[in-house]
Amino acid sequence: MPAHAQDTSYLYFDAYYEQVMLNHPMARYANLLPAMAKAELRSAKGAFDPVLSADLNGKRTKGENSFTYLEPTLKIPTRIGVDVKAGLDQSSGISVSPERSKYSATPSDVFYQLYYAGVSVPLLRGLVTDQRRNQLKQAQLLQGLNEAEQVSTINKLMLASAKAYWDWQMSYARLKFTKENFVLAATRKEYIIKRIFAGEEKPIDSVEAWMEYQRREALLAEAEVDYQNSTLELANYLWDANNNPVQPAPGVIPAAKGSELINLSTDSLQSLKDNAASAHPDIQKLEVKLAQTNLERKLAIENLKPQLNVEYYPFQTYTNGSEDAVDGLFMKNYKFGVSFYSSLFLRKERGKLDLSNYKIKQSALTLQQNRREVQNAVMAAYNNLLTCKQLLEIQTSLVSNAARMRDAEETRFISGESSLFLVNQRERSLLDAQIKLAELTAKYAKAKYQLQWASGTRLF
Repeated sequence: MPAHAQDTSYLYFDAYYEQVMLNHPMARYANLLPAMAKAELRSAKGAFDPVLSADLNGKRTKGENSFTYLEPTLKIPTRIGVDVKAGLDQSSGISVSPERSKYSATPSDVFYQLYYAGVSVPLLRGLVTDQRRNQLKQAQLLQGLNEAEQVSTINKLMLASAKAYWDWQMSYARLKFTKENFVLAATRKEYIIKRIFAGEEKPIDSVEAWMEYQRREALLAEAEVDYQNSTLELANYLWDANNNPVQPAPGVIPAAKGSELINLSTDSLQSLKDNAASAHPDIQKLEVKLAQTNLERKLAIENLKPQLNVEYYPFQTYTNGSEDAVDGLFMKNYKFGVSFYSSLFLRKERGKLDLSNYKIKQSALTLQQNRREVQNAVMAAYNNLLTCKQLLEIQTSLVSNAARMRDAEETRFISGESSLFLVNQRERSLLDAQIKLAELTAKYAKAKYQLQWASGTRLF
């Protein structure tokens, strides 16, 4: 369990916060998101990897090679939509098909090779964009989406862990004050009983002392179970480097360090609002999703076009190892092809375009609403922080005054000018004020992190 170097009985907030950030399973999960995005990008780039393939077919009749066809091919997709293709058509044997050689009547035991290289070009659909390029851009956007998701996930975790720590600190302070008051009531009960036996107090005062003792005993039991439960809640965020859950060591208590008052200027508030508008992870995620939807729309528009592809492959032939010389190779020796496809009604394509348009409108409206909610959340967190600070200053003064009143009442009681009932009332007021101060201290500490979280500032 990490603790302050000079006092191992305290678990300081900074040490606790660092341990949560390093070892909590959700933090580790979130740290995998950028790597997952890189893997997705690598996978999308794979659509443009060169592909080497080969076909080998043959036939032997009565021990002789009737034909052997070898067709290795190299295809290189490009990011401009053009596919480069090169290959070899090799034929050998005594029964080679005429279309696989330059002979109309195949001579015996021919060995014929045709080397070619060329391009396949989309002239309509696929010229501006296609499925492969769209997926690559989607994967590039996914990096930004996963980074925003990482920040959002860890920020939520760190905010929840900070709240758990300050709740723990508050329950400890309540337990401490309640225990002090219980010990005081027990001591006073014994003191009153001795005075009664000495004839210095009325017997009825023992009932008052005993009732107050029982009341504080009940409060102490409640404070103890509250502290135990808050410690269990804190333990939800404590893990070691080996991914094993950790319990706070016996005797380890929270420290108040980290709950100090701060001064937040108007410029600081504006900086937080600007950060929320531009870098809040929830806003960034919506912006990326809107960009992805725009890519879907761009692809849907492209798919409205007919598909018209043109292929052109110049080739050079060799017969029995000798080159077949041809003047003007690119004009006389080439293979070509034209393919055309178009749906007559384009209902599928038009439906996808309409759907993408609706998604864009939905995303834009959601983004607009979230921007407003984020700005208002920053202002609400800021107002809450200021109010907590004011209440803390008031409550601190109230505790000081309640302590003075308690001390004065106790002095009067010892001198016989007051009653035990009034002393108990003053102590109750002081205890309530101390617990309220502890609650406000924890609330203020949580409000500081709430403001950072609301503005989208990284909490790690």
